[in-house]
Amino acid sequence: MEELSIYAELIEATSNANKSFIKSEMALNDGNVEDCQKFSRDGQVLMNALIRDTFLEIDELGENDGSVNDYDYPNNFELIKSLNEIIVCVGSILASLDDENVLKIIMPKLYRAINTSKEIYLSLFEN
Repeated sequence: MEELSIYAELIEATSNANKSFIKSEMALNDGNVEDCQKFSRDGQVLMNALIRDTFLEIDELGENDGSVNDYDYPNNFELIKSLNEIIVCVGSILASLDDENVLKIIMPKLYRAINTSKEIYLSLFEN
């Protein structure tokens, strides 16, 4: 099933991007600027791939209305939180692929998390 491979790709890339941004913050907290920058670049590469490819494939699975979740201001922690929400939503989707009612509830949440992640990422790294 093609949908499953798209969801698997989304979980893998989002998890790895999330891990890179977390490692970046941890390195920054430890005062290791070089590792902070390295891990941040790794996360950026993954986010660029997600935006150019996987997020577009997910958009084709449903109706993305462009809405975003509320957040205080763009920062790495908000991005990490939003990427985590994507992973949680995909887990819920995979647990209930045969239940249309659950999918109707979760898909809008997934799109909001994706839109929020894109918005925060672009604000932080593409301006």
